[in-house]
Amino acid sequence: MTEPAHPLDRPLPHDVAAGESAFIRFYQRYAVFSWPWAWRRTVLFGSVGVLAGVSFGASHGLYVKSFGEAVTVSLACAAANLVLVGAGPMLAAWFRHRGWPRRVQSTLIVASIVCGVVFATIADDWASAFHDRQMAAHGFHGSEHGMTPAADFHAWMRRALDLSRELLILLAAGGGFALPAYFTEKRRWTEHGRRQELETMSLQKAEADARLTLLQAQVEPHFLFNTLASVRSLIATDPARAGNTIDALATHLRATLPRLRAGAGVPTSTLGEQFAICGSYLDLMQVRLGGRLRYELRLPDELRGAAFPPLLLISLVENAIKHGAEPKKGATLVVLAARALDDRLEVTVEDDGAGLALGMGEGTGLANVRAQLLTRFGAAASFDIAAREAGGVHVRLAVPLAVAGA
Repeated sequence: MTEPAHPLDRPLPHDVAAGESAFIRFYQRYAVFSWPWAWRRTVLFGSVGVLAGVSFGASHGLYVKSFGEAVTVSLACAAANLVLVGAGPMLAAWFRHRGWPRRVQSTLIVASIVCGVVFATIADDWASAFHDRQMAAHGFHGSEHGMTPAADFHAWMRRALDLSRELLILLAAGGGFALPAYFTEKRRWTEHGRRQELETMSLQKAEADARLTLLQAQVEPHFLFNTLASVRSLIATDPARAGNTIDALATHLRATLPRLRAGAGVPTSTLGEQFAICGSYLDLMQVRLGGRLRYELRLPDELRGAAFPPLLLISLVENAIKHGAEPKKGATLVVLAARALDDRLEVTVEDDGAGLALGMGEGTGLANVRAQLLTRFGAAASFDIAAREAGGVHVRLAVPLAVAGA
């Protein structure tokens, strides 16, 4: 197995990282035995080791009443503790970054941890011997007493237990407990890849469903029948307007259908493209409604290239026509506007039409909009619909601001 394409100096995806709590994730959000993992772990646990060494040295200095010895014993113990927590992981990180085959790398990493334990034992013995020499200089010596065979056996058992505990501590502090996380990293990457594939497939299915729903909403039979019926009645009474209606319908279909085909499998388009689709649709509705509809498109030039979900905005505009302009007897103004707010893109659709009706916000079109926003952006997107004080409806949605294709 080769190393994953993910760089070793970059944080891992949360479901690949081995750490769970915030304390552990300071270093375990990086690949095990990578440089960031090793030095962050050494800083974290080395700080504890240094503090323990300083505390021990201070206790020694108070006992023998010598500030100089407090400093030297503190340095010796702190250095031994740093070797304990850092030697094995740092050596293992050096081998992991060589880019060698996985089997060779794994063998050398295990050997590094073993060597780290050996180095830690040597450093601990050196620090203990240094402390013993300091104590001997003040006349403190260990005493030896004769032991019966039974007492010697019990002492041997206690020593064996002590050695077992010491080995366990050395392995834990020296990075030995990180080996399982290292050897299961391949499995976590595999599971991560499967989850990504499932999420991609789910997103593609949701996008396909949304495109079909929106296509049906824009070119459904009753929409075409109503438009053609309007043309038929206008041919006898107002031939010029009938021709304008047909031209507007053709323009709208030319603007919409190619984008539907081109958008297949593409998660985003530009806000400029979506405003163009809405503009052609409003042109058609303006002709069809015979002057009862006015509209404004307010799109700053700097936002034309902003990324925006394809064929989502047209649902909101169509809703404004269906529930706002058509039921109202007089003229209706529809305003489609966009603006940037820090790192968010806010788009509003506002009309002064018939206003909110009972259950209006629960239709298929708005449910589809909410589902798309949730699927694409999760909690990073917001959507709300409200009645205007002066009459009509105000719809606002906000998504993260990004450049299409970035």
